[in-house]
Amino acid sequence: MEVRIEDLVKRFGDVVAVNHVNATFESGKLIALLGPSGCGKSTMLNMLSGILPVSEGRIYFDDQDVTSLSPDKREVGLVFQNYALYPHMTVLQNICFPLKIKRIPKKERIERAKEYARMVHIDDYLDRLPKELSGGQQQRVAIARALVKEPKLLLLDEPLSNLDAKLRVEMREEIRRIQRESGVTTVFVTHDQEEATSISDYIMLMKLGVMQQFAATRNLYNDPANLFVADFIGNPTINQLHGIYEEGSIRADGFAKAIPIGNYKIEDGTRIVFASRPESVLVSKKSGETEMEVEETYISGKDTLCVLNAGDGFLRAYVDNEDAPEEKTAVRVSFRKKGVFVFSEESGERYYE
Repeated sequence: MEVRIEDLVKRFGDVVAVNHVNATFESGKLIALLGPSGCGKSTMLNMLSGILPVSEGRIYFDDQDVTSLSPDKREVGLVFQNYALYPHMTVLQNICFPLKIKRIPKKERIERAKEYARMVHIDDYLDRLPKELSGGQQQRVAIARALVKEPKLLLLDEPLSNLDAKLRVEMREEIRRIQRESGVTTVFVTHDQEEATSISDYIMLMKLGVMQQFAATRNLYNDPANLFVADFIGNPTINQLHGIYEEGSIRADGFAKAIPIGNYKIEDGTRIVFASRPESVLVSKKSGETEMEVEETYISGKDTLCVLNAGDGFLRAYVDNEDAPEEKTAVRVSFRKKGVFVFSEESGERYYE
């Protein structure tokens, strides 16, 4: 099912939690709503589910306007952060419960519950109570309970936040597998960019209720719309040098030499941010446009992460272990075309060559 939101707004008194958002979620895809706390992502999810009324704008499921529909009429499955399982019911009873409410015959609801229990790999625990399950197992039960209704839209609100680090990795892969197997359009709320980028088809990145960018997952990394997006997506975080643009170079704050960055449509003297991915910084002992000093080095698998002194800022760069320079030595630095961006220091808007 395709989900379309048009000029969506949610106000709580004078606070605008979601500010005029427009997007289309393709049928059968997994979409992550990503951003820091208070950005409006859970509010958006609750408007999609019908739990929160919309202040302005419309929500469409395919061609049906569901803006004013109650949650029980939207055919939505919802998994909460705390799973919200019934403690006195077994796993089987928990999964069956939505079908019992719909007055589905007992034999059919048990068959369907067992089918979805198998899908989420919880079929060996049907007679257990929630307290007898691990956090990951409880999450699987909550997902099965949401899917057993065969919803047109599955909504997951920070479903991994209560799990330890190892289990989070395992369960996000499971969520992706389950989503692909079921084929249901899924919206997944998270503040963790690694979670979002690892399993989603598309990401909507939000800040203070405003959508910053909505794009295929890889595009947010390779083609960020603004400085916030470039900074939020990526680990290690993107390098940033602040300074003045001058004839195809940046005069970085505290750095004596101009660093060539390319010819952009920027007036000389404008304050800019020159941003580069660590893998886009080229370090050589002999060739390169700008000389810098190696401040520190860290071994990172087959590569060494070099921290380069660039005045008031610094650059992180990956270098093959065999070619890694010594600390406090001079190297030559240049940049690839890919993974390098220039932004307005004042507004964060991106400049293009």
